[in-house]
Amino acid sequence: MKSIKVAITFALLTAFALAVPAQARSIDFQKERQVIEAISLMYAPIANNHSDWQSAICQRMTAGGCRYFNDRLESMLWKTGQDVALDSAALVEVVATLDDGSQVWKANVSIYKACGEVLKKCPSIQSDLYLHVVYDEAQNKWLLNRALYAPYIKEK
Repeated sequence: MKSIKVAITFALLTAFALAVPAQARSIDFQKERQVIEAISLMYAPIANNHSDWQSAICQRMTAGGCRYFNDRLESMLWKTGQDVALDSAALVEVVATLDDGSQVWKANVSIYKACGEVLKKCPSIQSDLYLHVVYDEAQNKWLLNRALYAPYIKEK
């Protein structure tokens, strides 16, 4: 569980550091951080316990999103994340607000693979993500429903 806290702390610090000033918009980090944490955890499953990793992600998702994650993405992301040294995720902008109040967000993720050398020499992936998020009134925060487009994930 300690490694999950380290990953979340890194994700939070990185989200502040990577905020895109050119994309001026109102940011309520306390309401949005669950989504950024979920994405960060998905790509860097550094926890020693697979079920703790799954649980930490699902706590930041809608119930339907968690089921989808567990049914279709969890195994693949667990395997691809085993050689990840660290990652960072940051929200860029709200792309659309749907009729039901849910939104599509554009975010960025950087994933750094472990290679036993200085991190700058290790392989990395930088990518945009498109996320479907739902506002949970009871929790007063946004929750991830689905990654619509992201590394290793392409919805059809």
